[in-house]
Amino acid sequence: MSLLREIQNDATNSSVKVSDLLRKCKILAARLGSKEFQSWINKELNGYSLEDELPEYRVIEANSKGNFAGAFGSSLTNIDIPSICFDQEHHEDIHKSCLVGSISELETLVENSVKQGINLRQPWNSNFVVLFGRNIYRGYTCIQAWKEISPAQVQGIIDLIKTKILDFVLDIEMINPEAGEASLNAHPIPQEKVNQIFNINITGNVQNLASGNHQSTIHQTASNSKIPEDFSNLLNELKKSDIENNVAQEVAIRIEKLGANVGKSEYANTYGELMSFVSNHVTV
Repeated sequence: MSLLREIQNDATNSSVKVSDLLRKCKILAARLGSKEFQSWINKELNGYSLEDELPEYRVIEANSKGNFAGAFGSSLTNIDIPSICFDQEHHEDIHKSCLVGSISELETLVENSVKQGINLRQPWNSNFVVLFGRNIYRGYTCIQAWKEISPAQVQGIIDLIKTKILDFVLDIEMINPEAGEASLNAHPIPQEKVNQIFNINITGNVQNLASGNHQSTIHQTASNSKIPEDFSNLLNELKKSDIENNVAQEVAIRIEKLGANVGKSEYANTYGELMSFVSNHVTV
């Protein structure tokens, strides 16, 4: 079985850990020669540092709770901390949680919390507790505070990473089914194309792909002379359109694959896949 198919199978298998899946992806990244893909894999495997830009999917909504002590031994235990007690600039500190740990750490946290039937806790910074602890409930001082996160939220991140990997590998296979078997740094797919697929499926952003149109990031034209003229014209029209960047780029990838399969048995299926995708996303 090819490496691409192995990764696809693992990405759709709920029993396969994402940490194991990412290690196979590390091999693929080396064979593709993609530094961007490799860097993302390393951060997911090793965790993110304070200097790293954290992906949006690792920032989640959370509910802050705390324990409070009052006069004459009174107390409030495990009570919600409302954001109305804080200035607007601190609302995200109260209700946003940044998960920077490695993917294996997240997987272990989810597994243990599910077994124990408890939510996950992310402690507040102690300085933040001291600074605002007396401003939350009148007559009480906060002695401990944390953000409470459900295991389902973290599992959602884990599942999303699997989906991102699956989408990436499917697009790679669409262009070159043998890309996973290439020798190291053989560049079986042009790096610009790999970077585009990475940006679309992993980061969610397509950067520096457009020229001359603020509404579209398509800058490529089909380079395969076998691509039918009608589809080349369609690609040129996409460059002028206001179609979403990721949709337009996906159409461009599929058109190039269509051109590569002219005269082959795969042409009919490739054509059907293209038109099915286009009919669901684009008005032709």
